[in-house]
Amino acid sequence: MTSGKPLQPTKYAEITYGLTKPVDFEVAVNYGGSLMAIAGADGELAEQEFQWYIDEQRNLLTDPEEYIETLRKFDWKSANLEELLGKISYDFPLNFRRTMLYQAIKMCRADGSYHEKEKASVTKAAKMLGIERNIAASLESLAELEDATERLRLSLFETEI
Repeated sequence: MTSGKPLQPTKYAEITYGLTKPVDFEVAVNYGGSLMAIAGADGELAEQEFQWYIDEQRNLLTDPEEYIETLRKFDWKSANLEELLGKISYDFPLNFRRTMLYQAIKMCRADGSYHEKEKASVTKAAKMLGIERNIAASLESLAELEDATERLRLSLFETEI
C-alpha cells in the first residue's frame, strides 16, 4: 500500500517541464504505468527503458524512492492503457499530454531501438490523448534530435559514446 504522499518537484522539474506543484502519488503511478505499458508494447520493458524513467524521476522529484518502488511492482503487462490514461489529470501550466507522449518516446528509445510495436503504441497513445499526428511526429523528431545532440556533445568532449 502506498502512502499517497504528494511528490514534490525539484528545481530541475520547474526548469525542464514547468512543474511547480506537487504531483498526486496515485496520478503519478497511473502516469508511470502508462509509460511502462507503452514502452513495453514490443513485449518487453527493457531495463534501459525503465532505468531512463527512474533516472528522470530522480531528477524531477525530491524524494521519488517510494514512487519508484511502486512502479517496480506495477503490472504493466496487464495494464489497460485507456483506463490508466483516464485516471491522469494535472492542474499545471504545461500540456501534460504532450509531455507524456514525449516521455513515452524517450523511454521507448532508451534501449537504442524504437521498435515498430512501440511506435504503434505511441501512435495509439497519441490518439487516446488527443494529440494531433503532426505534433506526435514533431515530438518523435525532437527525441531523435536530442539523441543526436547528446552523441555530438559526448564526441566533442572525447567521451566514449
